[in-house]
Amino acid sequence: MQAGPRRFSVSELTLLVRSAIAGVPELEDVLVEGEVSNLRLPGSGHVYFTLKDKNASVRCVVFRREAARVPFHPQNGMVVVAHGRVDVYEVDGTYQLYVDRLEPAGVGALALALQQIAARLRAEGLFEESRKRALPVLPRRIAVVTSSTGAAVRDVCTVVRRRGRGRVGAVIVPTPVQGDGVAPMIVHALQRAQELPGVDVILLVRGGGSLEDLWAFNDETLARAIRASRVPVVTGVGHETDTTIADFAADRRAATPSAAAELAVPDVAALRQDVEARAVRLRQALRQEVTLKRRELQSSSARLAAVSPERRLPALRQQLDAQAMRLRHALLQHVAVKRRRLHELQSDLARSSPQSRLPAEGEGLRRRRGALDAAARSLLGDRRARLGAAQAQLGALSPLRTLERGYSITLDVDSGAVVTSSAALAPGRRLRTLLREGAAVSRVTEVEPPAASGDGSTG
Repeated sequence: MQAGPRRFSVSELTLLVRSAIAGVPELEDVLVEGEVSNLRLPGSGHVYFTLKDKNASVRCVVFRREAARVPFHPQNGMVVVAHGRVDVYEVDGTYQLYVDRLEPAGVGALALALQQIAARLRAEGLFEESRKRALPVLPRRIAVVTSSTGAAVRDVCTVVRRRGRGRVGAVIVPTPVQGDGVAPMIVHALQRAQELPGVDVILLVRGGGSLEDLWAFNDETLARAIRASRVPVVTGVGHETDTTIADFAADRRAATPSAAAELAVPDVAALRQDVEARAVRLRQALRQEVTLKRRELQSSSARLAAVSPERRLPALRQQLDAQAMRLRHALLQHVAVKRRRLHELQSDLARSSPQSRLPAEGEGLRRRRGALDAAARSLLGDRRARLGAAQAQLGALSPLRTLERGYSITLDVDSGAVVTSSAALAPGRRLRTLLREGAAVSRVTEVEPPAASGDGSTG
């Protein structure tokens, strides 16, 4: 009887497939080209993606250590060439490519990384011309950040001595400029340079080399340090055809280290000649300006003299005298007219004067005064008679007459009111009694209620 197929567990089958793959040398060192898709960048630092073409796809992983050595950032849709080994991922039961090197297809990895860094920093506005600072016309001291053993430092010092003529000092801030991990050293040297006293300009330079040799100057941290510098930075990295991220970020970019020194340090001799030539032109311009202004002053003085009021004074005096004579004559005529009018009014007043009527009016006034006096005496006698009658009537009704007949009047001491009823009194109340002659003050000790009938008068 023929034996049946062997039964495997899932783990055993996966291990069998993995062992079979592990034994194939072609799968231990492979290059695979394809389009990146399903890119994932978790916090662990690993990179997961899928490589695909129009017919198939394969899952890929780049572990953190290998991902740190990839100079560019892979993106979905990018065509890349991945190097690594093929193995089985037991959890999913699928095979995948374990990548240890990744390069873009058709362009170098460093060139692509340079493009990506430049695009990102340019989008941030780090390369804007408005952010770049002007260089001083004549710096006092220059800091040169470069290798202390390269040809660049000798070229820069030669240019500074030749053009500065001893008026511009240079201090070397040494730093490695090539190799892995030198970018932080260059950043540190740049920070030390701007802290040196009296430094007006920083030159960041190095000689030529390949893209790999100049790669430290494409570091993003270095670009940000250049923009953060308190002192203007001039770069001169490589040759004229070499352009780095540091060149984009710098305040000025020169093709070579020597050109950077020439850009930062003006030729003192040429500057002195230019100043002397400008002084000569200035003196000539001043003389011409003074001559022109003197001529303008003379012309203005002549025009001013022609229209000066002093020349018009004699004619104005004559006009004033003539106008004064005319005014005097007009005043005399006006006074004569007013005088004649006054005489006419005086004559009219004399004819209508009330003085002639005074005797007749005086006699009439005396007659009216006599009649007025008679009427006043008659009216006064009548008023006196009426007053006597009223006084007699008032005396008959006066309460004083009541007192003369033996009656009295009782007043409340506090209020001054006349007491007409015992209901208004209370024991202890003070009373004042008016008599025919004098008055008496008493205090109530007992109050009797009013009688049921009676006039309520007090005796």
